[in-house]
Amino acid sequence: MTRRKTSPQKKESETVLSPTELQNLDYNSMSESQFRSTIIQLLVALEKSIKDSRDFMTAEFRANQAEIKNQLNEMQSKLEVLTTRVNEVEERVSDLEDKLIAKRETEEKKRDKQLKDHEDRLREINDSLRKKNLRLIGVPEGAERDRGPEYVFEQILAENFPNLGRETGIQIQEIERSPPKINKNRSTPRHLIVKLANSKDKEKILKAARDKKSLTFMGRSIRV
Repeated sequence: MTRRKTSPQKKESETVLSPTELQNLDYNSMSESQFRSTIIQLLVALEKSIKDSRDFMTAEFRANQAEIKNQLNEMQSKLEVLTTRVNEVEERVSDLEDKLIAKRETEEKKRDKQLKDHEDRLREINDSLRKKNLRLIGVPEGAERDRGPEYVFEQILAENFPNLGRETGIQIQEIERSPPKINKNRSTPRHLIVKLANSKDKEKILKAARDKKSLTFMGRSIRV
């Protein structure tokens, strides 16, 4: 008869050592069966350790993946809010620019109109003053130094038109030389500009001068 081999069964009382204990065993003093049992325990412990590590890494990865996804969603939401605010600011800036341009154009038109009105008014005033201005040519320089230009004008009227000054009561606003400064290179005296209060007085003097044909002052020939 042949003897049937029976596979060795693990005894319930057999203890399972921890990896640290397995590493600290003296394998040289073990029997073959003990060595095989120990190797099996090492393989089981290694497989369990690999599985635990894999499960841990999988859980960590899933947790990190979810956290990263949440962070990305949060960043996306903040970005959308920021984009909306930027668009609102751009619209407000654009509206302000349009209003400023419109206001500037309105102010420029208003300023141009005011300038034109002032220029027209000045032109009217200047034309009005010119109508009243009487230009005396040839009056010697310095003639008005002692008693003033008004006295010189009165003397010219008295010398050339004795009746005109007494009858009309000519009123003088201002008398000045033109140009204001003496030009040393100029041999002729500067003109004497008489600003009269009434333009009709100017016309009377001019008519009398045309009728007299020649005017004098201090023995010198002058003209208007």
